[in-house]
Amino acid sequence: MIDAASAERGNPKLIGLFNDNLKLGHEDDNPHKPVNGKDTHVPADLQPAYGNLFSACQDHAAFFARDHTEFGQRLHAAHIAWQDFIVLANRLVLQIDEFAHEYDFDEQTPGNGYRSFIYVTNACITHGISICQQLTATRSTMFFRKKFYMKEVEACSQLLSSLCTCLQYLLILRQWSFNTGDLFACGNHTAEQLFELGDTINQYCFYGRCLGFQYGDSIRGVLRFLGISMASYSESYYSQEGDGTIIKTTRSLWTSGKYLMNPELRARRIVNISQNAKIDFCKSFWFLAESELMHKLPSIVGSSIKVNRLIELPAEPLKLPRRKNFKAMENPSSDVNQNQGDDDFVEIPVPSAHLGPGLPVSVRLLSAKRRSGMLGEGKYRGWHKPTPPSPSILFHCHGGGFVAQSSKSHELYLRDWAVALDCPILSVDYSLAPEAPFPRALQEVYYAYCWLLENTELLGTTAERIVCAGDSAGANLSIGVALKCIEQGVRVPDGLFLAYCPTLVSFVPSPARLLCLMDPLLPFGFMMRCLRAYAAPAQETLQENAKHVEDAAQIRNAQKSNVCSLNSSRRTSMARSPLTPLEANTERDDESSDTFASASASYHSQTVERTDLPNSEGDNSSCVSFEDDSQPIVHYPVEISADPPKDPACAAYIDNFLDKYLIDTATMEVTEDTAAEAPQAQANGHAKISSDDDILVETGRDLVAMDTLHGRLQEAVNNITTTLTRCTQSYEIHGSNLMGQQDVRNMDALIARSPSEEFAFDVPKDPFLSPYWASDEWLSQLPETKILTLNMDPCLDDCVMFAKKLKRLGRQVNLEILEGLPHGFLNFTMLSNEAMEGSKNCIKSLQTLLQVNPKHKTNDKVNSPDTEDSSSPSTSLAAS
Repeated sequence: MIDAASAERGNPKLIGLFNDNLKLGHEDDNPHKPVNGKDTHVPADLQPAYGNLFSACQDHAAFFARDHTEFGQRLHAAHIAWQDFIVLANRLVLQIDEFAHEYDFDEQTPGNGYRSFIYVTNACITHGISICQQLTATRSTMFFRKKFYMKEVEACSQLLSSLCTCLQYLLILRQWSFNTGDLFACGNHTAEQLFELGDTINQYCFYGRCLGFQYGDSIRGVLRFLGISMASYSESYYSQEGDGTIIKTTRSLWTSGKYLMNPELRARRIVNISQNAKIDFCKSFWFLAESELMHKLPSIVGSSIKVNRLIELPAEPLKLPRRKNFKAMENPSSDVNQNQGDDDFVEIPVPSAHLGPGLPVSVRLLSAKRRSGMLGEGKYRGWHKPTPPSPSILFHCHGGGFVAQSSKSHELYLRDWAVALDCPILSVDYSLAPEAPFPRALQEVYYAYCWLLENTELLGTTAERIVCAGDSAGANLSIGVALKCIEQGVRVPDGLFLAYCPTLVSFVPSPARLLCLMDPLLPFGFMMRCLRAYAAPAQETLQENAKHVEDAAQIRNAQKSNVCSLNSSRRTSMARSPLTPLEANTERDDESSDTFASASASYHSQTVERTDLPNSEGDNSSCVSFEDDSQPIVHYPVEISADPPKDPACAAYIDNFLDKYLIDTATMEVTEDTAAEAPQAQANGHAKISSDDDILVETGRDLVAMDTLHGRLQEAVNNITTTLTRCTQSYEIHGSNLMGQQDVRNMDALIARSPSEEFAFDVPKDPFLSPYWASDEWLSQLPETKILTLNMDPCLDDCVMFAKKLKRLGRQVNLEILEGLPHGFLNFTMLSNEAMEGSKNCIKSLQTLLQVNPKHKTNDKVNSPDTEDSSSPSTSLAAS
């Protein structure tokens, strides 16, 4: 339990509540505890749901007190312990409920981390009541599954116990932020101090039989499937390198059934993965959504759209007009003064952090209609005229913890948005950590936004209104783009839509952030590794990136020098001879090589007229050569002879090699042919097999012949056993502790571990990384902002605090909090009705920002004569 004396001195009333909770938690002779199930007294201060569960536990404890079997006694003991946790949880919830309203955004939007834990605890009570009702209905039947319900009751009891520990952590956070209304811990308090003051939280109970208890029915099934998939996928991921694809697939199928039937084993596997697995596993598992099958799924089950094109933006500096009334602000990290150019324009540099300059930026253009001027659509002829450009466009950044996913994995809900909003959507595929940590992703997203401003006609829009939208990590980048525009004087977006956005990329303790200890999609360990990979990369990663940038620069410099020297040598050779080397060689060849020579000339000719490359009105400057340096290749005929030349030295070497390694092998069989060739081999200097070797070989053959059937059966059994073992065994994970030493952990072991071990890194206090730290001067210039978050999202407090800060600065901001959905619900719109309803809420907010009339929510996929999905291959833009 929590040591109240260790917490900072604050409200005396809270300290008194701490002491009362400690007494209640450690009390052995609780007056309300039933003895042998005969006491039916219910505490008067219990809330109705808590009282109902307490009464049900008393009834079951009395019933199973007469059962002297092992499972019966364990059921009796579990119900006795459950009653204690019900009383403690009820008292903690009442204490937190007294002050939870102080941290709300406003009266019309109740929601914060304190309320979330009250919601979760009430959901646990409701889940317990459901288990007790099932137990009441079946405990007297002939086919009563006593062992099954024993595990269910014990799991619910342990779940409530862990929630009580979390609720006591909330009381510490209340002391740290008393009378401030700040959900983030004030002063110098850290997450390490928080976890050191209390008991270790049992995370296993959140991922076992009670997985997803706090969510709706449809989303709960999805989360359980993902939990089983993660556990079974880890079996293949950590398998031996020599295992083939068939063995890995078999192991995944086998273990998925194992984790379905054994929730306790699944819980241990998931928790140990989240605590020990490196960021590579997180990326690998999340990138399953990038498989070929998943890429084809949106075009099959998603809304039909007419344009779905991947575009590569060339890495070249841009120049944009500076917005009016711009005033440069002082910022140590700003480079606006270095890139201003003249007073009326802003120079936008190419992304260069970590990976170096020169890499293209990929974006995806989605639109429900083909619009006039849109890139890659060509010219329209005949009666069909393109739709006029849209007055608005949505600039989108996908989520994925800064380390995974892409615009393609988010395409399913983007299709719905494109149809409902009736405007183009430009989604950015930014570089991912840990290979590209901060600020590379922000540089690429900002560059893509500036390219949009300069090329609106290619996107089928007049860009009268531009809205930046994103979910999770993408929402963080969207705010960063707006802050960059404010800093450098570029046109600021007309609106921001942020879905479950982390605005403070640092694990400053807050109530909602404790929810990641039980989050099925964003476990605590995964969140910390993503945060570290993006914001605080390892020194080895920085060194590798620096070496990569240096090597790329050397290659570019070498290519420039080679091109100059080759052009000089080409001009010299052409001056010396009226024919190029290729043409001169073609004349010397005989008629038999005319075919090859003509093909070579067509492939490497310097004149475009003799190639199959497209010609643009006689201008060949835009054609790309097949060779990097465009140097002609001279064909020299090669004579092939039937009798290769013989080298005496090589022949002697081969003979010696055969004598030493091949003739004296133990696998050589003595046959009539080899016996006939023996004299000839002896004449050539080869050694003859001795008679002793013949005896050993024959004896071995006889022994094998005597036991052939038994030996073959034994070998078959061994092979089958080995194969089954390889297909079903679990492998250990090799992690590293804080000191850098190798630590081997069994993924199925039950290991208690404090979350405080995850905080061995520092995150820079950068406003472009954590928008919450941005100055009031910058935040006061943000456009209208709509924030959508979830009552059980670890980023809930981030959204609430950011919205309160914008509201204090007089900005137009709206906060919406949905219930019963997990972080990342937009990726499950086709699997859950609740997720689909949440996506519709997002569409309503975006329609308001884009000033789209809801009545124009067209049904093009039904009414249009051309409803097929016109997805096209990627397009590479040449330099303007």
